[in-house]
Amino acid sequence: MRLRSAFLLACLLLALSTGAAACGPSPTPLPPATATPTPEPTPEPTRTRTPASTVPPPTPTPTAAPARWITFDDVKHVQEMAFDRQGHLWAASRSGAMRWNVDDGSRTVYTADDGLASKDVQCLAVAPDGALWFGTRSNGVSRFDRQHWTTYTVEDGLADNRIRDIAVGPDGALWFATFGGVSRFDGRRWTAYTPEDGLAGERVLSIATDADGGLWFGTFGDGVSHFDGSTWTTYTADDGLADNRVRAIVLDPDGVLWFGTFGGGLSRFDVGAFRAGARDEAWTTYTARDGLAEDVISCMALAPDGTLWIGAADNGVSHFDGSTWTNYTAAHGLIDNEILSMVIAPDGVLWASSINGVSYLSPSE
Repeated sequence: MRLRSAFLLACLLLALSTGAAACGPSPTPLPPATATPTPEPTPEPTRTRTPASTVPPPTPTPTAAPARWITFDDVKHVQEMAFDRQGHLWAASRSGAMRWNVDDGSRTVYTADDGLASKDVQCLAVAPDGALWFGTRSNGVSRFDRQHWTTYTVEDGLADNRIRDIAVGPDGALWFATFGGVSRFDGRRWTAYTPEDGLAGERVLSIATDADGGLWFGTFGDGVSHFDGSTWTTYTADDGLADNRVRAIVLDPDGVLWFGTFGGGLSRFDVGAFRAGARDEAWTTYTARDGLAEDVISCMALAPDGTLWIGAADNGVSHFDGSTWTNYTAAHGLIDNEILSMVIAPDGVLWASSINGVSYLSPSE
């Protein structure tokens, strides 16, 4: 496991400094996907193109509950997923952007030939106006309004062309995590923020918003920064953060922040307690010793009931309800243990992607 995590860290470090992906022709429309059910386990500026053709908690004990995972092995390297208002699943992958009608199984794939900046897509977000935004590995960000594509790069005001996360701010503006700082776009003007402004570091991996309208930015090696619109505050391992490499951020219904780190496990941060002066009680760290599947966390998702799903870099998925851990791996029907992204569908179902495909957790029958 340590060798695998070290290998993943080496790959991530390489990605910090390397290049653009090649763009190829758009694939033909894909036929409806065929899901593979798994048996219940034994408990353990601008370019415009026409669109593509549609085709303080106790120490928990980990458990492995029966579950039925439905898998798709023909959708590879999905880096991030999101559902739109129509209930369609959109996926950012190394083969382009994909629209997936989960009701009938039909899919449409978009690549550079259709107007996407690059087929190597790292992240995506659905804007309040319904448009899709796709961040690429090194070619900027593309907006798709379902008819036309528009691409933005550093020449337009983007902080850096290497995009790693996209989030919608409380005012509807778009925020972009890049390897050159963060960028805000209000539909007309771009604003960039760097360490000179107060951001912890240039290499930003994750973004989240809080109930007060503030934004949180997780960096690779420099901790996490909070921005309230005028003031920057940074938290690091010296303050109680499990690790300074923050890959994922989630805000729960109680206003508590959860930080998924690359090697230190999971940090719980009670902002209210911290501001009240109880700084020693504000931070709690969970690791594999507590029941977490692995200390290298790749992604997280908040369930409708307020419980937390955590994706491990090499050991499946963990579910945490505040007291009990439940872990799932390929042995339980998950298509792969190397989790890249997770999303909660409108019906509350968890979807998880990996190198080798996509899985969703079928509701209990």
